[in-house]
Amino acid sequence: MDFNELINNGWARHDKETAVVAGELETHVALASDAGKAVQFITLAVHTMGGHGGEWARAAALAERVVAGLPESAELAPALGNLAVAQFMAGDYAGALASESRSVELTDVEPVSMMARTRTLIASALVDAKRLDEAARVYNAAVSLARAQDEKLACDRAIAVTSNNLAGELMAKESRTDTENALMLAAAENAREFWVKCGTWENEERAEYLLACVHNKLNQPAKALEHAARGLDVISKNGEEVVDEAFLNLASADACRLQENREGYDRLLARADELAGEWSDQGLKDWFAAERAKVQW
Repeated sequence: MDFNELINNGWARHDKETAVVAGELETHVALASDAGKAVQFITLAVHTMGGHGGEWARAAALAERVVAGLPESAELAPALGNLAVAQFMAGDYAGALASESRSVELTDVEPVSMMARTRTLIASALVDAKRLDEAARVYNAAVSLARAQDEKLACDRAIAVTSNNLAGELMAKESRTDTENALMLAAAENAREFWVKCGTWENEERAEYLLACVHNKLNQPAKALEHAARGLDVISKNGEEVVDEAFLNLASADACRLQENREGYDRLLARADELAGEWSDQGLKDWFAAERAKVQW
């Protein structure tokens, strides 16, 4: 097995074959032979063993084996950050602080970026572990740290991605506490803020879609319609994105359903169906059908 096969197949199978992929990573640890490969390897190992398997100590031990055999360099800094996540979640707080400090020392980007990146990843892991109060504290502090900097940071994209994922994970829950609802909304708002700062117009309109969906979950349809309209406006001003346009119309239809506005619901759902009817990709069609089923009147 070569390195690319190990990583690509691992990501494809890690959620359904967690134990198998974890074993393969331990067997083929020697393939992580340089800093660039170490980052990819440790990211997959921590996500698989820790995030899916709950074996954070095992993930930390494997990550420690990888970094121990490599010379210190700026390229190794993100791997040390991921090691810090596994150590923190395993209860090795001193080890986590030491690994984070090494990552900050080695990085060739702003030190605050490496700190914010590591801590948003810790917050995400805490969400997975259902430690929501701790997740909110760590996440909010990391975002505040990044927001306090005037310039564009290397960590902005990591915060945008993590915020997006946090909101999505919380939105997928069948029920949420008040704390979870507050974190879900904050994460969606932060995702938009940081995507605007570091991303493309597509990232911006997708962040508006996420906010529309979050507000629908919170039973705030007027806000949902506002964000969906903003997303459609971003598309109209920048180009064409028929897939996203369809989903934005679907989110708007859902908001009309919550408002008991049948005329608006029928009109927006018809527009979403019209756009989706042009697609040839079966995966997209299935995704749209699944989301459409959730907004039936």
